[in-house]
Amino acid sequence: MQVADWALVISILSALISLASLAWNIWSKFIYPKPVLRVSFAMVTIMQNGSEDIEVLRLNATNMGPIEVTLMNALMVYRRHHFTDKTYGILNLLPNAPKTNDFNLEYAYGGGPFADFPKKLEVGETFSVYLVPDHETIARGDFRDIGFSDTFNREHWAPRSDTIRALPYIREACERSGKNWRKRGLR
Repeated sequence: MQVADWALVISILSALISLASLAWNIWSKFIYPKPVLRVSFAMVTIMQNGSEDIEVLRLNATNMGPIEVTLMNALMVYRRHHFTDKTYGILNLLPNAPKTNDFNLEYAYGGGPFADFPKKLEVGETFSVYLVPDHETIARGDFRDIGFSDTFNREHWAPRSDTIRALPYIREACERSGKNWRKRGLR
């Protein structure tokens, strides 16, 4: 083969790769677009007028587009030793966290894990769920991810840096409330 023949083969391969890339972009952007969610997890303080401030855990999702998404539940994945084994846990939410003016953490229970779900998010909308600050399962650190699942059973996880930053505050809240987060020989 001459140099001109090699140039022709490389040009044809480049054209095929470009066509495949174009087809993939059209498929993923126009025919079957998937929503992108930005999820965050943090310990936040609810500042109340005239009463004591309350710390809660907030799991937040923002729909970045290009289409709407319907969230089905807030969940976590437990850490396992096998790569293929996933055990999910649905998080029990505080249903009335920032919705009332006189929010009291002791009376906030009772909504259950499906209190605010399913939740449809248009592009640009934000949705937050709240958890107790002294969450023993999260404090033990035997989880891998925290986030949301949607109607297509896709999972959207908070960055691990968010959960690592919140972990000392969660453990401190457990110790203040007298919960033993170190039980069962875990961290």
